[in-house]
Amino acid sequence: MLGDEHTVYTFRLLGFEGRVVNENENVISIIKELSLEESVGALLITSDLVDRVREDFDKMRMKMRKPMLIEIPSLREMKLKEVNYLAILRSVLGI
Repeated sequence: MLGDEHTVYTFRLLGFEGRVVNENENVISIIKELSLEESVGALLITSDLVDRVREDFDKMRMKMRKPMLIEIPSLREMKLKEVNYLAILRSVLGI
């Protein structure tokens, strides 16, 4: 799980491993680094991070088989709108 401090810490409470990504860090480099780890099957990445590197992220998502790259809203975004995680998962899986 990659995202802002609040979202990552909340997901950690739910049992996910996570990493807080600061504004000056390269999101694509972090994804590439984590994709080399055998134990990583999926990466949840908050939309605010994806928006910083949208074009490269979309290319990686189409090419990579593992890990699965899943864009999710941050906790801040969730407060502003209802989130349908099932729809997000279906979109990622192409169903």
